[in-house]
Amino acid sequence: MNRLLVGSALLGAAGAVTAIVAAVQHNYAVCSVALFAVAAGGIGAYVVSRYQDAANDRAVLRRLRESPHQPVDALASELGLRPAAVRLSIYRLTSSGELRSNAGSSE
Repeated sequence: MNRLLVGSALLGAAGAVTAIVAAVQHNYAVCSVALFAVAAGGIGAYVVSRYQDAANDRAVLRRLRESPHQPVDALASELGLRPAAVRLSIYRLTSSGELRSNAGSSE
């Protein structure tokens, strides 16, 4: 997953550099193609981020169903996530109705 994110960032960065160099050289056709590369890199990073968020949500939901009153810090430690990521997953799951509000972790 991290490789895809790094690849998307590199694609966007390479596209930005190419677009700037092409614009300075008044080669606008290359500049426009490079700007599409920047957009593709941004969209790729967005898709990877959304996929990772969904994977985190599934892991948190599965863990909370096994042990509903587990503290956020312990849950984060078990899943290898930051406590803020776990809180965000709990918020998203509660907002979507997949998790009842009283089944969330206590702090």
